[in-house]
Amino acid sequence: MPIFANNPGGFTTLVNKPVTTGTESFGGRTDHFLDNGILHVAIASNGNVDSIKYLKPGLSGTPKANGIEMVSQSGVNFGNHKAIYYYWYPDGNGDAVFSGVAVSSTNIDLSYLRAYNPAVHQVAADMELHYMLGKGNTALYAYLIARHPASFSNYNTDLNISFIQCIWPTAHDNTNFLCENQYLDDNVKYGMFLNGVQQTRNGLQPNFWDDYHSIAVPGMPKEVTQYTTGAFAGCTNGKYSYTFDYPTLGTWGMASDINKVGLWVITGAHEYQNNGPTACEYAGGYGGLVLFEPLIAHYGNTGLSVSSNADWTKIYGPWMFYFNSESNGVACWKDSQNQVLAEENAWPYSWLTNAVYEADDRATVSGRLIINDPLRPEANAAGAWIGLAAPDSGLENDPDNWQRQSDGYQFWTRANADGTFTIPNVRASSPYGGTAIYQLYAFCSGTNGSVGEYSHGPFSFAPDTSTNLGTLVWNVPHHGNSVAWEIGIPNRTAAEFRHGDEYGRPGLWLNFANEFPNPTTYIIGQSNWTNDWNYVQGAYWAGATPNNMIWNIQFNLPALPNSGNATLNIAWAGAYSAAIQVFVNDPDRSGAVFKDFYPSVPAGANSLLREGIHDKYAVDHVSIPVSKLVRGTNTITLIQRRAVTATSSYVMYDYLDFELPTAGVPENLSAIAGDSKVNLNWPASSGATSYKVKRATAGSGVFAVIATPTSTNYTDATAVNGTVYYYVVSSVNPNGESADSESVSARPAATTPPRLDYTLSGSELKFAWPHDHIGWRLEAQTNSLDAGLGSNWFTISGAVGTNQMTIPIGAFGGTVFFRLAFP
Repeated sequence: MPIFANNPGGFTTLVNKPVTTGTESFGGRTDHFLDNGILHVAIASNGNVDSIKYLKPGLSGTPKANGIEMVSQSGVNFGNHKAIYYYWYPDGNGDAVFSGVAVSSTNIDLSYLRAYNPAVHQVAADMELHYMLGKGNTALYAYLIARHPASFSNYNTDLNISFIQCIWPTAHDNTNFLCENQYLDDNVKYGMFLNGVQQTRNGLQPNFWDDYHSIAVPGMPKEVTQYTTGAFAGCTNGKYSYTFDYPTLGTWGMASDINKVGLWVITGAHEYQNNGPTACEYAGGYGGLVLFEPLIAHYGNTGLSVSSNADWTKIYGPWMFYFNSESNGVACWKDSQNQVLAEENAWPYSWLTNAVYEADDRATVSGRLIINDPLRPEANAAGAWIGLAAPDSGLENDPDNWQRQSDGYQFWTRANADGTFTIPNVRASSPYGGTAIYQLYAFCSGTNGSVGEYSHGPFSFAPDTSTNLGTLVWNVPHHGNSVAWEIGIPNRTAAEFRHGDEYGRPGLWLNFANEFPNPTTYIIGQSNWTNDWNYVQGAYWAGATPNNMIWNIQFNLPALPNSGNATLNIAWAGAYSAAIQVFVNDPDRSGAVFKDFYPSVPAGANSLLREGIHDKYAVDHVSIPVSKLVRGTNTITLIQRRAVTATSSYVMYDYLDFELPTAGVPENLSAIAGDSKVNLNWPASSGATSYKVKRATAGSGVFAVIATPTSTNYTDATAVNGTVYYYVVSSVNPNGESADSESVSARPAATTPPRLDYTLSGSELKFAWPHDHIGWRLEAQTNSLDAGLGSNWFTISGAVGTNQMTIPIGAFGGTVFFRLAFP
């Protein structure tokens, strides 16, 4: 039975003690403490959390005397981590000082201030760290306020912070961690194998002894180690194996089947985090560390930049250190997920009355997004990310779009299946003061999406208002009029490709030579991108020698446009220090490079070595004259040419397609035979201004043009009854003609009832009917004369497609009735 309900703060009624605070001796110094009968928290004068003791609700005693220590107290640690500590790079917080206590009827808030000293500090801001513990809470809340007043312009120093980290070293003895299981997600495999089975990132981890005695791995990043002892001996691991998109999860941490406790970082919202919903970072995981970054740094994410003369204040958080006790680790994990829902529903927290938080200064924005994509008609907004961020041309660090913004707040949600969305709790004011200006952005992340993104605005919203933006239509632009082929799903990640669920395995890229030939050929219509297209194109290691990885895309064009340019569209899931060479119909690369270019992805990611599945998104378009193409088999070659000179360089593809200037090939052509006519129908083809209807009297052709309608139907009134006709349709626009559709056939027949003639010749009956009634069916039934005609007619084998039949007398036994039936 759960010990406490999933209310904000993990509130339990089993403990009814008030929160107390004061000072105590810890490690030879004086700490402030918070205590509510469940948690006893000791906080050093510089803001680091020296100790958290957790007394399971319902147990006797006090948490200080009888609780479980949840924070490492050992000097035998990786980097001597002995406290929950903060680091605002490049300064750190070693010189913060205790600055005050705020007490309410149920909560106590302790604050610590690192005041900016230009003679000492690089980070030109006052950093104010807070901890809040409430009555009955099983969680400690934390939040951070960064202030850059306009008066700091006197220092003529811009505010720059690369990242803000909160690192939690968990308790252990010399052999085991308090919690032996890590929990992040169960759909990503990494470099850990247990009894020969590759593990996901939820479950048993190496113990402290095994971690401490792991060794470096030659040829791999310094963050990667290999275990030499224990159940995971021979496996590789490291902090980057725990990479994920921060805004997609609200909880991660560790839990124990043995000690039946769990410890978690939980976030109730992500509005303060930078770079939007695709910002990824790692969760710690390795070495018993749990990591949280309010300001995310790696994988191409941007740090914070604020001008020296700006008046700017921003609050990061609150987030929480959550503790629970259930029957096993999985139960603790599930409870922490429920706790996320409680925190999200309580956001913004009513207990946080700090004016910077603006709990009451919020608005709600709603609407519906419809995607109109003429070349991907199945595209829809189900699951799309829809958010509010500063306009691209906004302040400070904004010019590169929301995925590079760090100074303001962003608000994102996922659209419902019908495209409707609601974005709650939008801040009405800006970190720079005054009214916040937002742009609405949307991009696809489901299985039926479109390339690029939608943008609408700008907007501002008054506090305590609800704004319905109505129906928003994203008209997706294209360079061509039809899609010849596509690879992948436009969702801003390479997860759908080979190894897309295994990117957390260190050094995975070193083994590609054992899996793929070089060049690798992907054949449109035969290959499957799940298995045959790798999640990354980097260096191709043959032993210790790096080579450029060469990929060929082979495809068939049954027809060519008369003129114009085809377009190879490449949506990047990420790239680092990469350059792409494109060859067209030169798979041996004996001729000149058709195009050599750098992907337009922002620099600085290195997500290959950091074991990510994406970083920053961009789209590039390669225009190819149709004169470079041929009717029949074509090949486009893609080479990541910097893999030899920069062996950690790579590209990750999100989605590729090849668009032709001609209209799309008609699909679902249907033919219905009539009397001396055939009615043809087909759906409209994107980009078509007219069509060519072609007919033949054999399935293999030759097809001759019989009409050029502008509508999507045609009646062939020249058809002769009794003849089988085959039809195809092509689309036409000013750029040329598409390939032909799949063929269909029909045989017109006269509809007036014919005379069925027969003659008796020896032991056979010979039937005949008019030639223009070929297609009618000769049917029979075998009722007795006494029974007469019934409904049990059956078609005689071979009687369709002819106008005469010979049947032996007695073939069906007894009395037989015959008739002709209309097709």
